[in-house]
Amino acid sequence: MARTGSSLERLKSQNTEYIKEIIYKYAPISRSEIAEMLQLTPPTITTNVAALIQKGLVYECETAPGQEKLHGGHALGRRRILVDFVPDARYTLGVAQGYFGTLLCLVDLRGNVVLERQYEDDIDDYEQMMDAIAERVEAFLEETQVPREKIAGLGIGLPGFVDGHRGVLRYGAIKKWKDKPVAEDLRRRTGFSCRVENSARCCALGEELFSGKLRPETFAYFFISRGLACPLVIRSRLHAGEMAGAGEVGHMVVDPSGPVCPTCGNRGCLEGVSSELAICNRCAQAMQAGVPSLLGAVCADPLHPQIEEILQAQRSSDRLVCSIMEEAVTYLGIMLSNIINFINPSLVIVDGRIMQEEENRRLLLQAAHSHLFSIQVEEVEIEFVPYNQFRPARGAAALAVKKFILQKDR
Repeated sequence: MARTGSSLERLKSQNTEYIKEIIYKYAPISRSEIAEMLQLTPPTITTNVAALIQKGLVYECETAPGQEKLHGGHALGRRRILVDFVPDARYTLGVAQGYFGTLLCLVDLRGNVVLERQYEDDIDDYEQMMDAIAERVEAFLEETQVPREKIAGLGIGLPGFVDGHRGVLRYGAIKKWKDKPVAEDLRRRTGFSCRVENSARCCALGEELFSGKLRPETFAYFFISRGLACPLVIRSRLHAGEMAGAGEVGHMVVDPSGPVCPTCGNRGCLEGVSSELAICNRCAQAMQAGVPSLLGAVCADPLHPQIEEILQAQRSSDRLVCSIMEEAVTYLGIMLSNIINFINPSLVIVDGRIMQEEENRRLLLQAAHSHLFSIQVEEVEIEFVPYNQFRPARGAAALAVKKFILQKDR
C-alpha cells in the first residue's frame, strides 16, 4: 500500500512538472490546450494551475484583441483565459568561470537580465575561490536590491567534466581541480540551492529557455571558444551522459599526427587544431618564425596574439591568418557534418567569436555541407547566434530555472 501511495505522489509530481514546462514553453496558453497537449484530464490541469497561481508563479491573462478565433469575420464567444509565468515572481543567479574570469548574471524567470558583472581571477586554490565567489554573490545581490527570498537558486557553469547529478566537478579544464563538490560547497557558503553543470551545456540550456524562440525538442549546440563542445538537448532534456563528458567533441581526434592538445594531452584532437587557443598558438608560432603578417602591426604583443587581433588581421585579408583560419574552420565544418550525420538533429546552433565573421561562416557551411549525407543538406538548419561572453553565466541562470522552478514542485 505504501508503494502505491508513493507511486501516486510521483505521478502527481511528474504531472506538475510537465504542466509547468508546457506553460513555460508555449505560454500564453489555455488550460484546455495544456490538457490536449499532455493528454491529461481538465480537472488535473485546473488543480495544478490553481496551485501555481496561489504560489504566485503563474497568472491569468485574456486573449489579446484580434487573436480570438473568427467565424465569418466575427469573434465567437468570450475571450479565452490564458496562463503564463510571472517573470518577476522569482529570480535566479548564474555564475560562470572560465578563461574570462568569473561572470555573474541575475535574471528573472524569462531570462531578462537584471545585472551582469565580470571579475578577474588569479586564485588557484579551490577553497579560496569558493570563498571569493560567495563574497561576490553577496555583494552582487546587494547591488541588485532583489530580496534574497525571491532568489530561487544558483546555477554554476564550469569548463571541464562536470557531474551535474552529484554537483561535482570531476576534472576542471582550466584550474585542474578534481572531484570537488562545488554545488554543496557554494550552497553552504551562500545559503542558496545550487546546481553545477558544464558551461557549454549551460549555454545550450540558456538557448532553450531564454532565446525567445520556440526551439525543437532536440537540437545540438556547437560551442566554439578556447575549448570546443557540442552539447545536446534531446526531447527537452539536456544530455549529460553517464560519465559527465557528453558533448566533448573537442577531444575527438581529427589528425593523429597533429599537435598535442594542451587540455587532454592527446595528439591531434579537434581542440588542438581548431579552438581559439589553437589558432592563437599557430599564429604565435608563425610570428616567432618570422613569417610576414599584419599581426606584427595589429597585436599589442605579436608573440602572444589575441583572437580579436587575429580576426582583425583576417578582415584585412592577411595571408597567414586567412590560411590558418581556413584550415581550423574546415576541421570544424567536418566535425559539424559528423555530428549531424550521427545525431540527425533538425537544428544546430553555432556559437563562437570566430563565427561572427561572414567568411568563417561561409567556410564552415561549405565544409559541413560537402561532408553531409546528401538528404540532410536541406533538412538541417544551422543557425549562428551573436557572440556574448555572458552566455555561460546566463545559461547557468537558466540551469537554476530548469532545476528549481520547472522540474521541481516547490
